[in-house]
Amino acid sequence: MLAAVLVCAPAHGADSPPVAALPDLSGARSLGLGASVATASSNEGIFVNPGAIAANRRYTVELRGLLERRGAESVGQLLSGSVVDALTSPVAAGVAWGKVLDGVHDGSIVDLALGGTVSPGLTFGVAGKYLHLDGPRDVQAVTVDAGLLWRVGRWVSLGAAGYNLLPIGNERVAPRSVAAGVALGSDRFLQVTADWAANLDASPTRNRYAVGAELLLANFPLRAGYVVEEHVEADDARWWTAGAGVVQDRVGLDLGYRQSLDDSSARMISASLKVYFIQ
Repeated sequence: MLAAVLVCAPAHGADSPPVAALPDLSGARSLGLGASVATASSNEGIFVNPGAIAANRRYTVELRGLLERRGAESVGQLLSGSVVDALTSPVAAGVAWGKVLDGVHDGSIVDLALGGTVSPGLTFGVAGKYLHLDGPRDVQAVTVDAGLLWRVGRWVSLGAAGYNLLPIGNERVAPRSVAAGVALGSDRFLQVTADWAANLDASPTRNRYAVGAELLLANFPLRAGYVVEEHVEADDARWWTAGAGVVQDRVGLDLGYRQSLDDSSARMISASLKVYFIQ
């Protein structure tokens, strides 16, 4: 419903949102939801909040593709695969590989994540990230993300994360950033989420605000969200997001979509296929 309202809203300004140095790595579910720092579904925790990979006892394999467009032109393409094992050991482990095929840069990104339970309801994780990219400035570097997920009660979750905590000398590709989020409700029925993130390497600090909602109808999740991104040398970028999926017999398919409210030609679509086992 939120997406239907926002898609009918008039666009203000003709500036197209700046193209990110890297395509969105987080996942189809996160793309459709808009705000996911405090949620713990699928393998997106490797990228969004490493503490989330240990929150659920499951083993998940996921394949994903993403395409970002400006009109008829492709400005970003990504293929990725990931595995999270939080089932066979008390310490959850995740690995992800992404291949950037088109965009400002092209090359590979590898993530290795570990997470565990600190106390009942509280999980912590770290993720090492290796980037090997060709572009305006070639990148071959290692950095680290970290995150916490706290399930305060049955209906409330809080999340916090820090990204690219080891500077690599390329603030556009891997800016030092922090994020925090809250999720109210249950991912088994209805969940409302909100995120804040800040790029600490931008001057002044560049913020990102997002809200989203997810409704599970039988085996069909529906998602929608709204995102505002501040930019240093351009107007704020405003996006509406939408997503849907289906889960059947330990196999799930998710679709996520993001559309600019300022430039109708700026959009992003992502799809993921996952196979999982839950204890």
